[in-house]
Formats: sequence, C-alpha cells, structure tokens
Amino acid sequence: MPLSTGPLIGRDTDLSHLADAIGLRPTPGARPGGVVVLSGDAGIGKSRLVGHLVTEATDAGWFTAVGHCVGQAGSSLAYLPFVELVGAVDAGHPEVVERVLDTHPSLGHLLPGRPDAHDPERAGRTTDPGQVAEAVHALLSALGDAQPSLVVVEDVHWADHSSRDLITLLLTRGFTKAVGLVVTYRSDDLHRRHPLHDTLAVWVRIAGLEHVELAPLPADAVRELVSGIEGAPTDATTAAEIARRSEGNPFFAEELVASAAAGQALTGGLSRVLRSRVEQLDDTAQRVLRAIALKGGQFIDHELLSKVLALPDETLEAALAAAVEHHVLEARWPPAYTFRHALLGETVADSLLPGERLRLHRAYAAVLAECPHLAPASELARHAAAVGDLPTAVRASRAAAEAAMAVGGPQEALLHFERALTWLDENDPERDEVTLRASRAAMVAGESVRAMDLLRDRLDHPGTAQDPLLRADLLSTLVIRARILDLPVDSIALTDEALCLVGEEADERRVRVLVARVQALVDQGSFVEAAVVGNEVSLLAERLGLVGAVAEVRAIMARVLEAQEDLAAVETHLQALIDDIDPDDPLLLRALHQLASLAHRRGDLPGALALYDRGADVARRMHREWAPWGQECRLLGGLTAYELGDWDGAVRRLDLGGRPAPQPGRAIFTGAMLLVQAGRGEPVAPDVFDELREWWPVDGLTVVLTVMAAVDVLGDSGDLGAVLDVTEAAVRTLDAAWGEYHAVVRLAALLAGQAARLVPSADPVLRERTVALVDSLAERARLIGELRPAVEKASRPKFERASSESLEDTSRETWAWTSRLEAEILRLRRAVELDHPPGADELVDAWRRSTAAFERYGHVFETARSRARLAAALRSAGDDAGSRREAELARDVAVRLEAKPLLSELDEVRPGASAGGAGAPHDLTPRELEVLALLSRGLTNGQIGKQLYISTKTVSVHVSNLLAKLGAAGRTEAAAIARRRGLVS
Repeated sequence: MPLSTGPLIGRDTDLSHLADAIGLRPTPGARPGGVVVLSGDAGIGKSRLVGHLVTEATDAGWFTAVGHCVGQAGSSLAYLPFVELVGAVDAGHPEVVERVLDTHPSLGHLLPGRPDAHDPERAGRTTDPGQVAEAVHALLSALGDAQPSLVVVEDVHWADHSSRDLITLLLTRGFTKAVGLVVTYRSDDLHRRHPLHDTLAVWVRIAGLEHVELAPLPADAVRELVSGIEGAPTDATTAAEIARRSEGNPFFAEELVASAAAGQALTGGLSRVLRSRVEQLDDTAQRVLRAIALKGGQFIDHELLSKVLALPDETLEAALAAAVEHHVLEARWPPAYTFRHALLGETVADSLLPGERLRLHRAYAAVLAECPHLAPASELARHAAAVGDLPTAVRASRAAAEAAMAVGGPQEALLHFERALTWLDENDPERDEVTLRASRAAMVAGESVRAMDLLRDRLDHPGTAQDPLLRADLLSTLVIRARILDLPVDSIALTDEALCLVGEEADERRVRVLVARVQALVDQGSFVEAAVVGNEVSLLAERLGLVGAVAEVRAIMARVLEAQEDLAAVETHLQALIDDIDPDDPLLLRALHQLASLAHRRGDLPGALALYDRGADVARRMHREWAPWGQECRLLGGLTAYELGDWDGAVRRLDLGGRPAPQPGRAIFTGAMLLVQAGRGEPVAPDVFDELREWWPVDGLTVVLTVMAAVDVLGDSGDLGAVLDVTEAAVRTLDAAWGEYHAVVRLAALLAGQAARLVPSADPVLRERTVALVDSLAERARLIGELRPAVEKASRPKFERASSESLEDTSRETWAWTSRLEAEILRLRRAVELDHPPGADELVDAWRRSTAAFERYGHVFETARSRARLAAALRSAGDDAGSRREAELARDVAVRLEAKPLLSELDEVRPGASAGGAGAPHDLTPRELEVLALLSRGLTNGQIGKQLYISTKTVSVHVSNLLAKLGAAGRTEAAAIARRRGLVS
C-alpha cells in the first residue's frame, strides 16, 4: 500500500532503531548500509514508520525507492515489487542501470517500460531465477556505490515465490556498499501454511539481520494521536473509549475517530467500523469501490476502471472524488486509484454478494480479453475462470506462465501451468503440451519430484484422444528426468512404448526418443545394445543438424566406454567432448562432473576437486546451481574437500547459509554437512535424521550421507540399538533403489568400527544382532571388492569381473575402505571372540594396511582414524614407542581438524594414562604445554590464539583436550593441577 505520511507518534524509538540498522545515523567510522525486517499487525503503522524513514533518508541525501507486493492476482506475478523498484532506480539513476545491464542483461526482464533494455539476444527468451537475483544484487550494489540508498519492499506477506527467494538472497548477502534494505510484512496474516512462514525461519538465522516488531502504541500515545485528528471528539470520555477500543492500533483509532465524527456509535469490530466509512458514500461511489476491491492488487488504472464500470466520465470522476475526500481511496498520476489501507479493500471485497461478484468478474474478463495491455494475463485468467470461461482462462494462464518463465519466475510459471491443467478436460489435446511445459517449469524451479509426478499423472490418465506423438514426448521426457531421482521407473519399457509411437519417421522427435533409449540402456548395463542405438541416433542427429543431441549422446556413450576400455580412454573421450562443447551449453556441467568422477575414482583427489569446483563455477555462471550436474559438482566438491582434510573448505561449499533450496537438494547438502559435524563432534539436532529419512525413497545419495554420519553420531553416543536400526533401514532402501553399490563397503566398515567399541557392554541379544549384520554386510562388501564398476552412476550401478586393472586403480576409495573393513572385523572379533581372538601382530598388520591405503587414497581424516587404531594395536602388542609415534601423528590431524571424537579416542590409547584421566607430563604435546602455560596466566582462548598464531577454535580443542588429560573440571582447576605437577612455572 502507498506510504502514509501522517504524524509519527509514539514511534521515535522504533524509527531510531530502523535508522541505526540501515546505517542512516552511522557512528563515527561506521559504514552506512544494513538490512532489517519490519513486522507488525495490519494498521499498526509500518507504512507510516517507513514513510518517515524514507523522508529522513531523502533529507540526508540518500536515494530512495519503494517496491510493493500486492494481494490476490499480484501474488502470482513474478518479481512484481522488483519491477517497481528497478523502474524507480532507472528513473533516478539510468546510468547505473545501463552499466549493470551490460554485465547482467537479465535485468532487462524487470524493465518492461523500457523496451530497449530487454534484448532477447542478450538476455535469452527465458531466465534462470539466479540470473535475476544476481542482476538485482549487482544493481543495488552499484546504486549504493553511486549514492547512499534506501530500498524498501513493502508487504512481503503477499510476495510471490520468486520475490521471496530474491529477498532472502539480498538479506543473506547484504551489501558492501551504502545500501539500506528494509522489508516489511503483516505478522497477523501469517499461519503455519502461509508461504512466508518457512521463509521467516530462514531469515531468523541470517547473521547481522535486524528484526523490528512494532508493538501496539501505549494508551497515552493513542490519545495524543486522536487529539491531533481533525474533527476528533473533544470530550475525555469518548477519547478514552477510542483509546481503549483501538488496542494501540493507530489505523483502528483513526477509523474510530471518523465514526465518532460522523455521529456513529463506537460499537462493533474493525470491519464494522470500516464498513461504516464506506456506507457514508452514495450508491455509485460504493459501486466503484466494489469494482476496485474485486480487481485486487495495488492500483487500478483509470482506463481499466472506466471500461469495467461503463459509467459516464463525469459520474465516475465524481464518485472517485468522493471516495478520496472520505479517505477511502488514494489517487496518483497518471490516473490510478487504490484503497487508503488494505483492510478497507478487504472489507469491501468481503461484502460483495455472489451475483455482483460474478457480474464484476464477467466485466473484467470481457475488458481484458479485448484490451490485454491493461493488466497482466494472470488477471484475465482469474476473472475468466471465475465466470466459467475456461478456454480463455487456459490461454491467459499459459501466457502468464510463459511471461513468468521469461523473467526467471519458474515457481510462478508452475502455478499458472497447473491452474491451466485444472481447467483443461482430461480429453483435451492441449493437456499434453501444458503438462510438458509445467514439468519443465518444475525442473527449473528445482521441484524434480513434482516434475516427474506431473508427467506420470498424464501418462496414467491420458484420456481418450491423446496424440501418440505427444505421448512419446511425455515418455522420453520422463525417462531423462527420472534419472535425477531414485524413484522406480521402468525406463526400458517406457522407451519401448515411445519408439512404437513415433514409428520410423526420421525427425527431431525420434532423436529425442532414441537419446532417452540410449540412456536407459546404459543405466541398466546393456552396453552392446546401447552402443548400437547410440551410433544410430548420432548419425540421425548429425544428418538433421542437431548439434546438442550429438553432444548429449557422446556424454552418455562415455559410460559405454567405461565398460569396454580402461579409464584413461574414457578420460580422453570426455576431455575431447569438453573441448568441443560450447562454454554456455549446460551439457558442459555433465561432462565436467563425469571427468571429475573418474579422477576421484583413481584417487586423484586434488584433480577431482579442481574439476568439481570448475563445474560449480560454470553452474554459477550459467545460474544452474540447482540444476542436474551443477548441484552435484558443488556437493561432490564439498565432499572431496572433506576427504582432503580441508573441512573449512568443505563447509564453505556445503553450507547453504540459510539460502532457500529445493528438495531433495537441501536434504542432500544437510546430509553432507553432517559428516563434518560428526567428525568434529558438534551437536546434531535430534530430529535431523528423521527429517532426512523423509527423502530416502526419493534420492539414494541422501541415504548414504545420512547413514554414514548417523552411524558415527549414534555410535559415539553409545546407542548401539539406534545404530543398527538406522543401518538396516538404509540397507533396505538402497537395495531397492540401487541393487549393488560401493557404499556398502564403507557402511560395513563404519558399523564394524562402532560395533567393536560397543558390543563388549551390549546385552547378548543385541550383540548377536550386531555381529550378524556386520557379517552380512561384510560378505557383500567383499564381493564388491572383487568387482569393478562398469557404470559409475548414482542410481543402479552395475558391476562386472575385474580386468587387468585392480580395484586400487579403478576405485581407490572402495579399495581403501575394503582394507579398513578387514581391520575393523579383526578388531570386532577381538572384542567378541574372547577364547580365540586375532593375534596382536595380525591386528597391527591389518591397521598398517588400512592406514597405508587411506594415505595413498588421500583421505586425511580416515588416515588419522586408522592411525589411531594402529596406535592402539601397537600398544596391545607392547610397542609403546611405535604406538606413541602413530598417536601423535593422528593427534596433529585431529587438532587441526578440531575432531574431538578422534581426540577422545586417542586419549584412550595414551601409554601411562591413569584411569582418572590425569596424565603424566609426557602425555602432553609441546603445543598443549604452550596452551597450558598461557591458560594458567588467565588468558582467554582468543588471546591464546593471537599469542600462538592459531585460530580460537583450535585453541578450544586444545583446552578441551587438556581438561580431559588433566582430569580437570574447568580452566581454573587445570591451571592449579599444572602448577602442582610442575607443568608450568
């Protein structure tokens, strides 16, 4: 709603808070700028407060711009408030807009009033939401560089999905320039299912974000407000009653004053008071208000209102003048009108009778069908659907969807396409095409499950007149998109049907079906047939000039080469493909991902990380971070950094930082982050594993990441039963989705490791169950170790007997975990089979092999963990010197990674450690002695870190380790013990 400009009473503190939050009143040396969210009930004074903030900023020489979200039809228009904001910036600083357009052409999509800014050749016919977000952030940053600026987005409780995501990005990133961003929303409108509800949970976690909640005005402030209103009652009794009934809401107080001034009783709720304001107008004016209320949105243009009502100009203008005079409407130039407050419009809309509501919808539909330039297509769709004109509603909704896709609003496009589907009869031939478009919008939005569900629903309910060729399109599209998830799909059967439908016509549709066929054959391991079909489709695509299809087939055929030749040949094939692909072709992401995967399997972790990071950079440049392969490059880059021991780098790649993300992508990244949390012994929310399990049936990688972390987290807590439960559930899910899979080796090793530690104290039933599960998984793991992967795909990988290449060459990760598994099984046998345990030398040899394997693979943490268990084995064998040497090497890594569980494990194998945990002087490392000396002087962790040039986190790990070794309950006791034992002077 428009900013109110009345007096500001009782809000000085709130205004100061806002001004400070955006840096409008900076302290000496501080930089202007900041982000703040302002919330409060309807009528509480948010707009008036922001209006005064805008005035103060303008007086201080700031540039100001306001964008409004609007209800009803406006909520489905992608980026509506940002169209208004960018237009304001263009009017005030066109040179800034021009400069940003050169580097971010997608900004032109938000400048519909400036045709020269929207160059389809530069910006593309459709835009990824990320492109729009980057463009807006770049624009506001450039604006702040040119002039300190205040940007306001009002009423985000009505914001469209794309605008909510863009606001989240702006709030998360903030600005390095002098930009203040204020976002307002109506808190009393929110409920658990409100679209903004989940977004607010994200905003709460954004560092540096101020949140100002406007409370009701105190009674004395309301009385002051009332006394300043023209025509307000002067008697104390009425004024006190107004103050009481308004409950601190300024707008309500003003309406009560208006009712009292008109001689009306102060009875009824707010809606009754608002209706009384409207009822003071004559019938014509009320008719005008009802038309405006049904239209919804922020402003209605005079031309549209005039055509809908068909009143003589003089009559319409007189009615509008009366509504403005009675403070029901506000006007602007060029002629347009809106309600003074949204509550007024809502009250009028609620009072409409069914008959007049229908007549107004019919009038709007007729006008907009004839004059589509007067409102967005979504409005025509809404009005046409309301009167039962479904063909018009479908056409308009499709047009609105395509417009949303063009400006990077796939969620809004999906909404419009799905509305169109609800209006289309099952036998309507248009339904197939709309389904394909809706599925594509869902994919772009990251809603991959929805994309598949739309396709499958149409295939399962084709009606009686489905076009066979369009059905073939639906089938081939489902095959390609189903690969992203692990939902059950018989891709071979689907492509069989599609090929029967397209016949032998050599056209682009047949190419699409054959590409899907090749992919389906590769996925099931039918490599000979895949090679034949791949050759056929390549020749056909080349003959038709379909360059993209040729490249896609080459990427798929790389998997066939893996089954026929060594990995070096596959790498050569993929590198040639990468060299040939256009840098802006999304297929580049897939090729980089495949090449990185090969490097990873060979044990070249630094090379794999470089390729994954390159793929992630390409995905960001293309604004396809959540698209297939782009998401995987970022994820696997984070996991590879974790393996290389760069845990901070892993967190940088994996932490979403509160940014919105589609599912199951968010679940996958959450699962990956759990590996770092488990390694560091950080607390894990108790319900996180249950939340992630919701996505297990959809994506197998989520299962793997969840169970690996869960085994360690639950095992470290001592809950062996929970470890077994989550492992068995994961195995059932992965068996159904993948069949054979390398992850079983790692899972078996981790389970055996926790079992070896926990079974000695477990009851006999739980012990027997544990050993049986470990034996079962170990048997399967050994089979995998004897095979090599012919296809390395996330879902349903197939295996064949090893050739001249060993497992160490083809999958070094699996090779390392196989060595670890054998060592853990010996350790478990030693814990269980008390009569005939493995010999100490046998255990030492096994752990030496595990340590060497992980060191060759390059997994820093697992090398250290194997080394810690080697130290324990050496200690059992009587080699205290060797044990101490291995333990110290492992401890150095544990301290650097801040791996508290590993440090605790190392404490248990210290030679000479007492039962109480109070160690002798030689149990402390030189670094720990340095930390202890400074701690004893009373220095904080931060001060110790500065003295020793190490991070505060690393100091914290050292201090925790010292407390455990000294058996101290706190820092003071640790210092006392150290002095008593002569460890410090």
